[in-house]
Amino acid sequence: MAHKISVTGRPTSSIQDYGKYLAFDMEEKGSPNAPKGIPFKSNAITYTVVLSQKQFNKLNITQEEFSQRRLLVQGEPCLDIPFEQCTGEIGVICMQIQEIEDKGKEKTQPKQTPKKGSRAKKQEENKPQEDRQGKEKKQILVPKGTRDWMSLEEIKIPESFLQFTPGIAKQKAVEESIEKNGTVDKPIIIDPETHELLDSYSRYFVAKKKKLERVPVHY
Repeated sequence: MAHKISVTGRPTSSIQDYGKYLAFDMEEKGSPNAPKGIPFKSNAITYTVVLSQKQFNKLNITQEEFSQRRLLVQGEPCLDIPFEQCTGEIGVICMQIQEIEDKGKEKTQPKQTPKKGSRAKKQEENKPQEDRQGKEKKQILVPKGTRDWMSLEEIKIPESFLQFTPGIAKQKAVEESIEKNGTVDKPIIIDPETHELLDSYSRYFVAKKKKLERVPVHY
């Protein structure tokens, strides 16, 4: 039977999208005091957690909020994660992941006075559904190879691209990625100095049509 491992803490990196799975780093601090008779300190350990898209979606956490949340990951150590993807000291295959309450944050939040009346009840009934919709709408995954994020206005388009209209199939593939992940499926290739588009015009075309504020870019 494989050894089980549990890691508690906040992510120390952004989510990396590798197509079939996602990965991020977590750090767990060591114990401040070692047992008597043991002359070694317990140091912090960095883990690279690998999880499925389905597991991440169940958390209902946006990309921006993810690094600020405390998580409990239960899984198994893995030695087969590619070296360039496993940036932590130990790789962990996630079996279960859940958000846990931050006790310190909970203490600082003031108690809310319950509202009275039918209007107040109606607001409370509608609030959870609105929150879920907002979280799903804001969720954005970072495509593999992303070097930076840039607004569409900053990207300069050569005249040769403007005369070209991407095919329907290409547009549909990019639109599906935006609906699922909140952004285009791959970074847009630009010149790092002039910010001129070099490749991926179809992704730029659909992003502009969908009125995205920012897109991932690669140099």
